[in-house]
Amino acid sequence: MGRGMWEGGWGKRDLLLWCEKPKLAVGYKSSLMKIIRLFSGIIIIAGLLSCEKENLPPVASFTVDPQAGNNETLFTFDASASSDPDDAADQLLIRWDWEGDGFFDTQYAANRIAEHLFSEPGEYNVTLVVKDSRGLTDTLKQALTVENANQPPLPPSNPNPGNGTGELGVNIFCSWECIDPEGDMILYTVYFGVTNPPEKLLNNHTFNSFDPGKLEYGTTYYWKVDARDSEGQTVEGPVWEFSTIDLNFSTMTDPRDGKSYTTIEIGSQWWMAENLNYNIAGGSYCYQDLESNCIQYGRLYKWEAAMSACPDGWHLPGKSEFEVMLDYLGGGGVAGGKLKDYETRKWQNPNTGATNLSGFGALPGGRRYGDNNFSGIKLYAQFFSSTEYDSGEAYNL
Repeated sequence: MGRGMWEGGWGKRDLLLWCEKPKLAVGYKSSLMKIIRLFSGIIIIAGLLSCEKENLPPVASFTVDPQAGNNETLFTFDASASSDPDDAADQLLIRWDWEGDGFFDTQYAANRIAEHLFSEPGEYNVTLVVKDSRGLTDTLKQALTVENANQPPLPPSNPNPGNGTGELGVNIFCSWECIDPEGDMILYTVYFGVTNPPEKLLNNHTFNSFDPGKLEYGTTYYWKVDARDSEGQTVEGPVWEFSTIDLNFSTMTDPRDGKSYTTIEIGSQWWMAENLNYNIAGGSYCYQDLESNCIQYGRLYKWEAAMSACPDGWHLPGKSEFEVMLDYLGGGGVAGGKLKDYETRKWQNPNTGATNLSGFGALPGGRRYGDNNFSGIKLYAQFFSSTEYDSGEAYNL
């Protein structure tokens, strides 16, 4: 509005109009542009961050060929199926832990196929670790059973005494058969006793036989044998059993010198189960005149002295009484072995057929000739009968 033109009569409709742009409007526009530019910058920065691609870990995978084997099998492990979403297959690195014990057996490498021979049989957790180019990894474990290439021995068989055998003597020798497929040395664990299962008797036994010692009459025994070869392969044998003959023993004491003797019932007869050792002067002798032989084998008698040598209540048997005993034992063809002692090992080997199943326990005391010569100790036993053969001889067993 112009200066100095206020008074006067100019009418309102006749005045000129002069418009001016406010300064406030200019400042507002400037600030708005800055804000727009700022927001634009934020949008651009945010767009750049959201476009960065995230790295994913690899995926471990492998196969085993063959899937089963032993400690002589060369296993092939193939990790070719392992993959990565971001890297090419040839950029992946792998390593192996064959035992699965946390200690890796190989370093990281690009080779995906490996071979391994397990020296010992067992259960293994084969572990594969796959690593990509940015260091991310994946782990895969697979169980693998490795058998023993060595075959165990065959189970012990063909026992002697045979399984279920009865009425055996009390001195036996136990044996069996056992074969190892590779011909390895075999060690045995032997179990023996009167209970089933039997108790352990021998460990790391190298023979396929053993002597259980003197047994009890009228008893059932159980035994078994386990076999282990030199590679540690073990097989368990079956339980076998046998029974000893049930004999009726007793004892008697000779009142003349106080010596005691074991007696045995054979059929309906009672017999001394030990050779008599009663001294009749001029009619009895020790073999080679050694008292030690009398103690072990009894005395040797002339027939006349033998007729009166037995203590009261006992007598020198007649031929017919011997025959009754022999018939009871199966006849003369088999009775000899049943009468011969086996326990003391005093018979010279081979003591063929000796079982002493009668309990009679005959010992090989030999004989004496009229000229004081001796022979036959450990070889034979001759027992006088009271029955004469002729004027110069008597029947003997």
